[in-house]
Amino acid sequence: MNELLAPIPGIDARLVSVLILVDGFRDSDDVNRLAKAVDLPVDGLDILFHGGFIDRKFKGSAAPAEGKMPTSAEPVAPVNATPARKLERFNALYAHLVEKTKALLGLRGFIYQLRIERASTLLELKALTEPIGMAIEKRHGVEIAKDFMRESERLAVAAIAERDI
Repeated sequence: MNELLAPIPGIDARLVSVLILVDGFRDSDDVNRLAKAVDLPVDGLDILFHGGFIDRKFKGSAAPAEGKMPTSAEPVAPVNATPARKLERFNALYAHLVEKTKALLGLRGFIYQLRIERASTLLELKALTEPIGMAIEKRHGVEIAKDFMRESERLAVAAIAERDI
């Protein structure tokens, strides 16, 4: 978890995105599917396991999806995104959170909207998705909350994958 809070040279920026996907609720197939959807390393789970960042026993194996064997245990170099692209990804997540919070929670979501506006980093925005998702689930049910969380996760992972840590 320290890798998510502070820049540590021991982990690649794209692997931090894979690490965020390992949340204790997803199995390895879900993590691999989400990682593949946003062009993260397909051998990310194995790299994280061998680096001691995760335990292989989290609801499934760390074998890559679709039976592909990892090509190497070396981390993939971070994506060199332009500042404009990084800002675009941050703004996409920000806009999604604001829009969905207003639409689904209305006045009850005012406190969350204030927290979203104060967030200045991707990790701060990412941290808000779970409490907002729980509030949406409480008000609208599991399916709408799952849709919100799925899209929020996709945007967060895409944005974090382009960071330079």
